[in-house]
Amino acid sequence: MKTYYYMGPNPDTKSKVSWKMWKIERKGRTITVWWGPAIVVNRKITKSGSLQSKSWKYSSEAAAKEDELSRIQSKISSGYKKKDRSITA
Repeated sequence: MKTYYYMGPNPDTKSKVSWKMWKIERKGRTITVWWGPAIVVNRKITKSGSLQSKSWKYSSEAAAKEDELSRIQSKISSGYKKKDRSITA
């Protein structure tokens, strides 16, 4: 499973920022994504409540892999960063 986070401006919160979480997993011909709000607790990002999810099934593993890479690239181009990046405050 690959996990990505987004931090963006939100004037409605005390910190003036919002955190979002997005996860993707490919098992054979099936892709599942999870998304939702995240929070920072003890300088670690964690989900806030339950995440929404959606799954897709493809005709081949190659098609699933291609779509997975496309979805990941779309999130990265939207400002999402991979989980292993450290948080600096």
